[in-house]
Amino acid sequence: MSLRALLISLFGVSSILIFAFIFFFNQLHVQDFIHSTPFVFSLAGQTLVVSSGALLKASSIFTFILLIFLFLFLILDRIAIRPFQMIAAAMDEFAAHNTQLPLTTLNSSMAEIRSLTHVFLRFTDSIEKVHTRDMEISRVKSDFISTAAHQLRTPLTGIRWALEALQLENLTEDQAVLVKSAVDKSHDLVAIVGTLLDISSIESGKYKYTFAPTDVALLLAEVVRDFTVLAQKNKVNLYYEAPQISLPMVRADRERIKWVLNNLIENALRYTPAEGTVKIRSEMERTIVVIRVQDTGIGISPQDRNNIFERFYRAGNAIAKENQGNGLGLYIARTIVTDHGGDLTFAANTEGPGTTFELTLPVV
Repeated sequence: MSLRALLISLFGVSSILIFAFIFFFNQLHVQDFIHSTPFVFSLAGQTLVVSSGALLKASSIFTFILLIFLFLFLILDRIAIRPFQMIAAAMDEFAAHNTQLPLTTLNSSMAEIRSLTHVFLRFTDSIEKVHTRDMEISRVKSDFISTAAHQLRTPLTGIRWALEALQLENLTEDQAVLVKSAVDKSHDLVAIVGTLLDISSIESGKYKYTFAPTDVALLLAEVVRDFTVLAQKNKVNLYYEAPQISLPMVRADRERIKWVLNNLIENALRYTPAEGTVKIRSEMERTIVVIRVQDTGIGISPQDRNNIFERFYRAGNAIAKENQGNGLGLYIARTIVTDHGGDLTFAANTEGPGTTFELTLPVV
């Protein structure tokens, strides 16, 4: 119950009790009945005679007390109830949209409310300063990452080309193994630089999309086909369970969503042991298309579940099993999906080990 409703209830009950008290108190003054018109009525089996003068006196007293109560209620509403409501509204607005509502009209409130207002304003000001400082640090960091990644990409690409050209020469077996290892590492470095550039674009708001109607079923079939060789190499059973009914087109940037699917399926294959299973399904639910990537891998421990989409975060069991990875893939993947108006979530399998990632996209 709100404070205003409580006061109204107390006011109503008090008014009834006061009226009853005054009314029955006047019944004791029989001498007031002599020169006035009597009113006779029954109450609880008893016959009561009430004079018009007594009723007039009771109603006058009741009206006076009613006005006093109303005056007190208006004062209390002005100095306590409305200020509390304004503070609550300001807190809700600040929590939801990080904006401050004006609270300068609370100067006529009680001292405790003014103190609470000043504390809240100091609190919001300090948060605004911290937020501004964090945004500036984030901007500087993003600029540094972008500049460093751009500077690294050109020489890394040149190194990769030189190593690939060296592979065409007549090398001994040992030399060929070393050059191949260097080529693989150069590809990894170029991929890391590309990921850093993606992070910089995301944080600076420059990550561009080309939205168009996209056939999810065809895209999934293409992605699964691309991973067939890797699945066979890892001895993992890779399945695509085609939908039983034709799915509608989704509004998506095909290449970006393909990157997300590649990341999810590659992770599933990487962290699923031999003879395990990775299954991809898609279906229509209301106005969205749902894509599920289910594996029987190592799973995600409860202590890691709240941080799995954070930048540079890698679960402990993933690090123990696989040293590759930079902890950025799922962060970028979820950002891409949310920018499409969908979502990317995960849950532990209800039956058996492993995890199921669920990607949702709105239909056209």
